[in-house]
Amino acid sequence: MKVKPNFIGIGGQKCASTWLSECLRSHPEIFMSSPKELRYFVDNENKGLEWYLAFFENAADYKYRGEFASNYIYWPGSAQKIKDALGDVKIIAVVREPVSRALSHIKHLIRDGSLPEMSGEIPQNSLEDIIGKHPEVLSNSCYLPGLKKYCEVFGDASVFIVCQSTCLNNGRHVLGELWSFLGVCESADITEADQVVSAGVNPKFSWLENLRAKVFVFSKYRAPWLINWVKRTGFSSLYRKVNRGDELVFSPEAAEYLKELCADDWRATQKMLTVR
Repeated sequence: MKVKPNFIGIGGQKCASTWLSECLRSHPEIFMSSPKELRYFVDNENKGLEWYLAFFENAADYKYRGEFASNYIYWPGSAQKIKDALGDVKIIAVVREPVSRALSHIKHLIRDGSLPEMSGEIPQNSLEDIIGKHPEVLSNSCYLPGLKKYCEVFGDASVFIVCQSTCLNNGRHVLGELWSFLGVCESADITEADQVVSAGVNPKFSWLENLRAKVFVFSKYRAPWLINWVKRTGFSSLYRKVNRGDELVFSPEAAEYLKELCADDWRATQKMLTVR
């Protein structure tokens, strides 16, 4: 009988899902896939369920087994696909205040070469232009449709929702609530609880970031252990310090513009949080 995941992390993007997934990976009763993001139910269904389940073939002895894909939350239809394939799994979601998430997303687009290098303030007209070319900067800061669908499919009690800022400011409390939600040992010592994992920066050298991205893509499925090792040893954090460029921020007008666009979604999302 094939071993199946019994929890799924659904995102969102640039919301501390890497921190949360590494904390899950460190718990002795929990198995996390390598790589972290299999994205089967959105991007890789053509590879077949056997391809997906192969990542969990060594997980039979763990109480909980899962993956954490940052894009499932943005595709509400993936909720029913997950239930059809895996049954009544538990769902973990991490969200983030929309303006800071969008800025982190823009930094990511600069790092991967999708946007030109920039620094200083992003004015409103430039932000509007960026959203026009990359609408996901706005759409990925809205979580409500996905969260409502996952709660509908799996039930409110099976969906754990936390905010990125709470993870940063009170990580051990978040993990305590999460271990209780999953029903695993709450006294496990998680060293990542007080660490910042994969912080987004505005790159100083785009060519160096492009090289890092190519190595990451090559290693993702061929040598996922290498990615995990780099994170655990601190080389990832060291690299980001070395390649940190000038600060990038929204102008007050741009920030207010984005805040208004996401206001209704964010207000309703905050009411759904499991941890406050």
